[in-house]
Amino acid sequence: MKSVIILLIVILLTVLSCSHNEKPTSKIILVESRTVKYKYVDGKLDSTGTLYERIFFDKMERDSIIENYNVNGSLFLRTTLYYDSAGNKVKSIDYKADGNVESTTEYKYSEKGKIKESFREHAGGGFNRGQFIYDSLGNRIKEVWTSKWYIDQSGDWYTSEVILLREYNDKGYCIGVKESAEGKPFIDKKTMFDSLGHIIYEDWGNNFRKFRYDKNGNQIEEISLNVNKKLVNRWVSVYDINNVRIEYITYNSLNEPIEALKKEFIYR
Repeated sequence: MKSVIILLIVILLTVLSCSHNEKPTSKIILVESRTVKYKYVDGKLDSTGTLYERIFFDKMERDSIIENYNVNGSLFLRTTLYYDSAGNKVKSIDYKADGNVESTTEYKYSEKGKIKESFREHAGGGFNRGQFIYDSLGNRIKEVWTSKWYIDQSGDWYTSEVILLREYNDKGYCIGVKESAEGKPFIDKKTMFDSLGHIIYEDWGNNFRKFRYDKNGNQIEEISLNVNKKLVNRWVSVYDINNVRIEYITYNSLNEPIEALKKEFIYR
């Protein structure tokens, strides 16, 4: 009996020793996501879809390359993204299907890691610039958006500037937005927020939008209404346990589903 006990102890020590020295299990890494667009036919989802978007991830599982496809499933835009040592996205380049550059965007950050400027320059001329200002608590209180683009019909260049001012409560939730366009006086945007700072209603003058959220703060529904408060479109989002949107369904003015985007993830 004593020898049996000793043998069991030796076996146990051997197993523990092997377990301690063996290589750890390799981590599963996210390498790609694919989004496929499906159409609804007679109220039922068609089983045949077309590729809508592909995202390739780097070793840190950050977006590295984003590909967008048209309705025929052909590539029309490829975006390459670059990051600094702190993990901030500092540059992105958009390429057309033929490989020519369409636009380049660069991002600048504050010492606290807050984005303070984005500048997108188009290959054919023109640009879009966003400038962001924060208060001492890190709340974005001001945005300045300037743009320049070419109008084919008139053969002229057009510039625009929009300034947004945001107000926050003691909890850091946005409770109001003021807007000034083309140097005009600031006006209150007709926007309503819930107690957590989520936008639940927007009045754009000629259309209206309503929003709903789940308990995790994910937007699960958006409704667009016309001036007569009649339904124009409705969008419903579905999320996985990691709060990543995996399905996006579009409804028409009759509240009938017309298409769905479904995302799947590929690991290695």
